[in-house]
Amino acid sequence: MSSETTASYMSVSTAAYDGYGFPEIFPSLARCGVKQVEVAFIEGYVEAFSDDDLTTAYGRELQEEMRRNDQECRYFSGHIDLGESNACQRLEARCRFASALGASFVITNAASLASSEIFLAQADELAAIARHYGMRILLENPGNRVANLFDHSAHIAPMLRKLETPEFGINFDVGNLLSHCPDIDPLADALAAVSWGDHFHIKSCSKVAEGIVFTPLGRGDIDEAPLLRELMKEGIPFSLELPFRLCRDRDAQPWRLDSAVPMKEIEENIIRSIRWINDIKSEM
Repeated sequence: MSSETTASYMSVSTAAYDGYGFPEIFPSLARCGVKQVEVAFIEGYVEAFSDDDLTTAYGRELQEEMRRNDQECRYFSGHIDLGESNACQRLEARCRFASALGASFVITNAASLASSEIFLAQADELAAIARHYGMRILLENPGNRVANLFDHSAHIAPMLRKLETPEFGINFDVGNLLSHCPDIDPLADALAAVSWGDHFHIKSCSKVAEGIVFTPLGRGDIDEAPLLRELMKEGIPFSLELPFRLCRDRDAQPWRLDSAVPMKEIEENIIRSIRWINDIKSEM
């Protein structure tokens, strides 16, 4: 990924490397030419961790490891339900950790419909936590088919009107629509979200008999090319979230393969995905 192509727009998520440690992940991303990294601590996507692991010291350690590989992290993925009773405490742990990484954005889900009133009631406190750490909270549409305050593009404007604070923004995930909203055209809905989106997750996925699997870009059921052209034209940043070890069952619930994907295969698929994007840009 050269600075003349999509470097100013694109990062790559560490979710692709589930099962590996960061001392292996960052050099591998460097071999793929990646300089902008989205660090991901997403429950259900990566090996088990607790909020206690998200310390300032650990964040600074990871930031130093990235610097040694000529990398930086602007976006941190640490999804929780912001309608949980302890969401303020959990968000603070993530904002503190993201700050130590050098990031400016924390990506998380909003809230299930069942907990949405709690989220809205504590939104000002959540915003104050983000403001204290110099963060913005980017809310993402989920993929687990549990009704959410933010399921698809039509929910964005009503949700942001209720929040009414600049600390909240939007991270739109086109791949999540395939599992979460199977009756909605994912490409059309993602394009409708462009005017609202602060950041996008791009992950390619396909429906199979068992549910959903994740693939290199350009090989899934959604043609992301028109969306990527629009994002690059508008200068909207995006991250390649390529969770190759992850699958979703027929009910859209996530599960992980028993063992990590071989490192060589991960690198080949990341490089293939970046080249696919660079080919799109070269045609613009």
